[in-house]
Formats: sequence, C-alpha cells, structure tokens
Amino acid sequence: MPKQCPGGAARRRRPPDRFEGGFTILELTIVIAIIGILLGIAVPAFASARSLSQEHAAQADLRTAVIAANSAVISSADQSFASITPAVLATDEPRLRWSTTQQTTGPGTIAALNGQVVETGDWALGLAYQAGDGTCWYAFQADNDAPWYGGKSTGGSCDAADAGTYASSREL
Repeated sequence: MPKQCPGGAARRRRPPDRFEGGFTILELTIVIAIIGILLGIAVPAFASARSLSQEHAAQADLRTAVIAANSAVISSADQSFASITPAVLATDEPRLRWSTTQQTTGPGTIAALNGQVVETGDWALGLAYQAGDGTCWYAFQADNDAPWYGGKSTGGSCDAADAGTYASSREL
C-alpha cells in the first residue's frame, strides 16, 4: 500500500526528465541578438520621428504666436506693433509660454521683441522659439507686411532680435 500524505492523496515520485529544464545558452543568445537587431532598427527611426515632431510643434507654435500678435495689433489703439509687449501677447495667447525678455528661457518658450525697422520706419515684431531639441526658430512680422518664418540655429537660448537679422538676410 502506498504511503498516504496528510491530506489523504497518494504521493508518487516521478523520475526527473532529462529534457525538462530551461533554455540553453544558445537559444537565449539568439533571442537577445534578435531583440538587439530590432532595437537597432527602431531606435534611430524613433529619434528621427521625435526630432521631426519637435520641429513641427515649434513651427506651429510660432504661427500661433504671429496670429496672437496680429490679433493684439488689430485690437490696439494705434494698430501698430509699437505697443505690443510680451505681457500683451501672454494675455492674448495664454496657451503659449512667453518669455518676459527678448531671450527664451528654455525649451518651449517664445521670446518677443518689437522695434522700428530702420529702412522703413515701420514697427515690427521679432519672435524666437526654442524647440525641445535646442533648435531656435524665428518669425518676423512688420506693420503692413506678410509674416516671415525661417532661420534656424542651434545651441543656447534664442534671441528675438535675431528674427530681424534673419528676415533682413532673406532673398527677395
């Protein structure tokens, strides 16, 4: 009669199977190599897509900032960029992160600087946006003129005064 376990079930011993174990080192190495190859393909594609999305977000925010500036000009008494300040822009478009100076204060911020254009005497507004990857994007809007978008630089904070420099160097 077989031995009885305390619960009443019969206890049997089964001989260990020779092939009942884990994975072999070769199988694990092959799986790790396949995962490494897939990561090697996916990571650069992800980084490229992330960089492209940051560029597009920066450009979209700049377009929104120019629309906010034009809206502020239309509602101002003199209908000129002369009275448009970062505080006015922040009131008109609070969704954007406005810098209080002409320099950006980190990724995702927009700096604004208004002044008179020497050649024409018209007032203008320069905008600078610092993207998440450190790239600076610029927009320039003068009274009675179409907005100009362009200029791209990397490193450090972005200066809204550079928007005018980039706009002046454009080819007409």
